[in-house]
Amino acid sequence: MVSLYFSKDEKTLFERVNREGFEQTNGYYWWPVRLALAQSLKLDGEPDERFRAPPTRDRGSELHLEQVTGRGQRAGQQSLELGLLGRDPDYDDALRLMLSVKHNRDLFANERDYVDLLQRHCRRGLEIIQGSWPPGRSLPDYLLDELFFAAGEYSPAGDDRSLAFDWPMLARGLGQIDVSAELVGEPVDGPRLSRYPLILATVDDYDRLRRGLDDLAFAIGLASGGLSLGREAGERRVVLDVPRPSATWRSVGWAALRAALVDRDGALPVSPGVDLVGQPFVFDLAEAPHLFVAGATGSGKSVCLNAIILSLLAAREVPELIIIDPKGVDFADYEGCSRLRDRKVIVDMTEAVAVLRLLVEEMEGRQVRLRELGVRNIADARRDGADLRRIVVIVDELADFLMGKTGAEEPLVRLAQKARASGIHLVLATQRPDAATFPGLLRANIPSRIALTVQKATDSRIILDETGAENLLMRGDMLVKLAGRDPMRVHGAAVSTHDITSAISTVNSQ
Repeated sequence: MVSLYFSKDEKTLFERVNREGFEQTNGYYWWPVRLALAQSLKLDGEPDERFRAPPTRDRGSELHLEQVTGRGQRAGQQSLELGLLGRDPDYDDALRLMLSVKHNRDLFANERDYVDLLQRHCRRGLEIIQGSWPPGRSLPDYLLDELFFAAGEYSPAGDDRSLAFDWPMLARGLGQIDVSAELVGEPVDGPRLSRYPLILATVDDYDRLRRGLDDLAFAIGLASGGLSLGREAGERRVVLDVPRPSATWRSVGWAALRAALVDRDGALPVSPGVDLVGQPFVFDLAEAPHLFVAGATGSGKSVCLNAIILSLLAAREVPELIIIDPKGVDFADYEGCSRLRDRKVIVDMTEAVAVLRLLVEEMEGRQVRLRELGVRNIADARRDGADLRRIVVIVDELADFLMGKTGAEEPLVRLAQKARASGIHLVLATQRPDAATFPGLLRANIPSRIALTVQKATDSRIILDETGAENLLMRGDMLVKLAGRDPMRVHGAAVSTHDITSAISTVNSQ
């Protein structure tokens, strides 16, 4: 039998779709796979190579084509050994024809190409579902938006607002929570939200609106909240940001962020995405001086990290990078980059801890050098001619790293406490933000945080010291809280494999 293979994380998604979406705890795994295939077929181009069958050690599920496409099944045939109950006709040839036409390839002539392309489409679609179906949202409502309203090409903001909320609807919702407000300008459509500039009738309306955001979301039909409120200069002026249906979202590519980083001031300017109105959001990692990134599976954490790494590769003076990836798959594209220490991504945890301990020694050596030069930090030393390059350490899956009893916590804490002046910066990321994976000494020394969508308000508090991340919209929606500043809502950019290979080619040629 011909089979398609899926990872352990994808198996978890199958169970979530069946449990929460279909209310079937024993539902068949090919149900969500078929939905994923429909999602992927909406997109142009072939799915990336990373969507091929996962390595054997990472596989969590195997499905036969008899299950996924109905290959070989006659209408009404019972195949109890495969779990195919009832009428399940054979769509295999129809699907093969569809893929042949879509990609201008004769897939009837090559079985291997057909199965490979089908595998990649299914896994790409699962990634889309993972990143776009937020916790708590009805699966039928999600599918209505994604598979029907979003079936065509996206229309730029302002061309078609038929699916978005309008002011009369919002005004009625405000009235239901006893808030009196007037619209004082045209709404501004960002990539995912529409911003409404309002003037409130009284000061008390602000507190009622702030406390009633969840009720307002319910009144206007938002299943998972996501409203945000901000003050503006002027008496009783506020802005209300309202999420639009995902069918009207505008994707932001890496090229837009890269253009904003050209000749940018700052030692390590980075951009994880754009603000609510679509302008690139840029901050200096050297001033952060370390960063903690966390979000649930499918929230866009890996894409956020890729945007940060590409930002560093686009800097005037590219720092030395050390990437620690316990999974060994998410950052494999950076292998061979000349700015990587030893030109490789570190996947062995014993080696990773050894590298961190060497970094502690390097930090202490740099501190001696700074004292000899009579300066306080690396910036002053470089102005005096010292040949010291900044170093950025990216650690993905921090939970796996720390929970494995590898001894990594001690060097990480020492680097977080003392490495800023010597030009060594940490970017730590995890899917499971809790006290064990973000211990107190790290928290105290990493004040800058990025929270993507999380499952619970308690997770948001661990990351940001406040709630809010539980109401984000998945797919790269994030709250960025830099040291000493209020959280800023940012939408992540789409980073492709081509963007990564192009950036590496550029820095390798320099």
